Amino acid sequence: MEVQKRGVVLMEIQRIQDKKFSAQVEGGEAVLLYRRGPQNSMDILGVEVPPPARGKNVADQLMREALRKAKEEHVKVIASCSYAESWFDRHPEEEDIIFHNE
Repeated sequence: MEVQKRGVVLMEIQRIQDKKFSAQVEGGEAVLLYRRGPQNSMDILGVEVPPPARGKNVADQLMREALRKAKEEHVKVIASCSYAESWFDRHPEEEDIIFHNE
C-alpha cells in the first residue's frame, strides 16, 4: 500500500530472489535490478520507475533499501547504472559501501 507524504510515496519494498527489489507504485512495478559481483558484492544494474511515479522519491527508496540490505549482509555495492552512480554522487556519506577492486 502506498502512502503519500509531501509528494513522496512511501511504499512496501520486497526483495525478489537474489536479483531485484520491487514495489508496486502508481503506474505499475518499480524495480532495482542487481546481481552478485566480485566478492559477493551487490552490483546494481538499473533502476526503473513507471512514469506516473517518477519524481516521488521511489528510486531513492529502492536504493536505500538495497544499501540497507547490503550493510546487513556486510557486502559492498557496485554502481553499474547511471542512476546508482549519480545517487552516490549526491550521497557521499555512503562512500564506504562502494566496492573498490583492489
